[in-house]
Amino acid sequence: MSKILLRGYEVNFIERNPRGSRLIVLLHGFGASTFSWLPIMDALAELGHVVAYDRPGFGQTERPMVWQGTNPYSMAGQVQLLDAIITHFGDGREVILVGHSAGGQLAAHYLFKGSKPISKLILESPEILTPGPPRFVGLFLRLPIFNRVGPKLVGGFASVGQKILFDSFYDKTKLTEQVIRGYERPMDNSDWKEGFWEFLKADKHSDVARRLGEIDIPTFVITGQFDTIVKVEDSMKVAERIPGHKIYLVPAAGHLAHEEQPDDFMRVVGNWLKR
Repeated sequence: MSKILLRGYEVNFIERNPRGSRLIVLLHGFGASTFSWLPIMDALAELGHVVAYDRPGFGQTERPMVWQGTNPYSMAGQVQLLDAIITHFGDGREVILVGHSAGGQLAAHYLFKGSKPISKLILESPEILTPGPPRFVGLFLRLPIFNRVGPKLVGGFASVGQKILFDSFYDKTKLTEQVIRGYERPMDNSDWKEGFWEFLKADKHSDVARRLGEIDIPTFVITGQFDTIVKVEDSMKVAERIPGHKIYLVPAAGHLAHEEQPDDFMRVVGNWLKR
């Protein structure tokens, strides 16, 4: 893992094959980090320069508590960071976005709000149609009284996060102690509660759900056959609204298909990208 200063704070990232002919950027989901992508990083690097980074509030990326301008934890701030990632690593090459769950929403949102051209889009169990909290909830959480107690309130997320992780795997034997520890490790940081609180209350509104029909680049939607976090039918609805889409259900996998079935995941992704 490495750190790079972008948008005024240090961003944690991992990369493979930096001389690849195209840039493939990986966007993790809620509660995850670059750790989630390790099972497919090396195989994906055969197809280009792969960069995965920890989104603000997660992993080992710095958690700024003060900033000027756009809130880095907001959807707009995350778009700006992705812009900076592509600017720094892209070097004029073709750019492909791969987004899992909430990272899929960011990837699709970027097509409409980002400044860099994207050539292909891969959405794995995209959290686009799954309803999140109403916007007024974020406004409510930003009241001064909650700012004082908020970080303490999120302390219980560790147990909730374990439940989400457990439900994300179809084959529970693959949820090893090593995997659990990989997801929990960012919580060792002394400021993780404060950063997570900033993420929770930030404005992450997106209108991408109603604009799916405007996506005009090759798009591949993938979901685990037994995903219960983002329902399979929701992923299928996302795909159906995107012109010229392709969709694939990874057998014997849940919400984290690229972790449970990395070989099958890479087989279909590799074939699609080569075409």
